[in-house]
Amino acid sequence: MWMAALLTIGISGAAMPAGDVFPGVGDFRLQKIHRAAGESEWPFVAESGTLLCAMILRQPAVYFVPEVGGEPGRAFVIDNDITMMAFANIGMTGVLEPYDNFEQLLKRLVPYVTMGKRLCNQPPGTNVSGSEL
Repeated sequence: MWMAALLTIGISGAAMPAGDVFPGVGDFRLQKIHRAAGESEWPFVAESGTLLCAMILRQPAVYFVPEVGGEPGRAFVIDNDITMMAFANIGMTGVLEPYDNFEQLLKRLVPYVTMGKRLCNQPPGTNVSGSEL
């Protein structure tokens, strides 16, 4: 039954090791980011946070973890696909700055999604400091 379900959603190689499909703690790559002085296109409510990237179903998945009061918040999926992002983040509010339309939201998010995907090119467990990517 599981094999049929996996094949219907287009996952090739259903018999691959779980580590190639779902990440463990050591599979994430991290980079601290923060709002630069005078930055008008910062997409997040929090002034700083961490970008995370891991390969999920062999595709890079990018998250923003806001830092609120010195403590990390809940991971928020960021992606160029607004529909997927909305579905993955159901019930999460107060993470993104208000936006007028989806075009404005994408304009703000795309640089961070791109940076996060480049982060996934690093070895698992990498913690990038500064704005190297």
